[in-house]
Amino acid sequence: MTGKLIAVANMKGGVGKTTTVVMLAEALSADGARVLVVDLDPQASVSVSLAGDALLAELIATGRTLEAYLALKLVARAKPLLAPRIRADVSVTLHQNAPLALSLLPAGPYLRLVEREIIYGLTARGHTMHAIDAKLQRIFDDEFVPLTRSYDYVLFDCAPGISPVVEAAIRGSDLVLVTSIPDHLSTYGLDAFVQTIWAPHSEGAPNRRVPVRLPHVLVTRFQQQVRQHQRTLARLQAEADGDGASFRLLSTRIPQAVALAEALLPREAPVTFTGKYGMHATSILIPLIAEVKGIFDGT
Repeated sequence: MTGKLIAVANMKGGVGKTTTVVMLAEALSADGARVLVVDLDPQASVSVSLAGDALLAELIATGRTLEAYLALKLVARAKPLLAPRIRADVSVTLHQNAPLALSLLPAGPYLRLVEREIIYGLTARGHTMHAIDAKLQRIFDDEFVPLTRSYDYVLFDCAPGISPVVEAAIRGSDLVLVTSIPDHLSTYGLDAFVQTIWAPHSEGAPNRRVPVRLPHVLVTRFQQQVRQHQRTLARLQAEADGDGASFRLLSTRIPQAVALAEALLPREAPVTFTGKYGMHATSILIPLIAEVKGIFDGT
């Protein structure tokens, strides 16, 4: 069996995408899975969190980043290899006396600039935006999908918005998790996001891929005592349960918690998985990975 591609996305920033990727990656790894995290965000938050400042600076300086690969592939028209840019064993989190089997394809601050150069360069060569999207999708199919032979899960930490690179990952993934705080502003663009990606093909883009399954919304930073959170959650549940629903709603809720926010902090000294997440390891993370695996199992 091959591994699974999971994109964690939302058009809005600040809704817990990176926190979710780190938690999910480490929980799946602690469960015995081989996990690769791919950073698609020029803020490089997940790269800093997993690799730390010093190692990330070294990876950027030596060209072992996603944007370095894309710049060579699409701007310089070279034939770079993707695998050498993946850094294995980046985690200092321990489980059963061994580091988690966690790998990283990092991003750096120039990713957005490289994305712009790709668009400028390819349009100057006569490519339409639809052709650029198709080229990025082919790169995804040729370079990223085969990674599922080496990893059980490949997690994409998507940047806010929908850049061409992010869109290729979302459209090509086996599962899209949309993280959202249960409030009006955080859920405001959910329908637009779903319609942008999951709408039927348009005449101008007949070959644009629709993801294999509906997106699954994961509620983050949930505060049970906040009435707006309760009302928004009830609305999301009603929409997900309704006829013709455009998304599913996960049962797991990621609470607003200091321990989970601190999970993003880069660490130099080793820490155990249970020491890092405390009670949330059993109350949140184990149910979350069980629910994610259940999606693929059809349960």
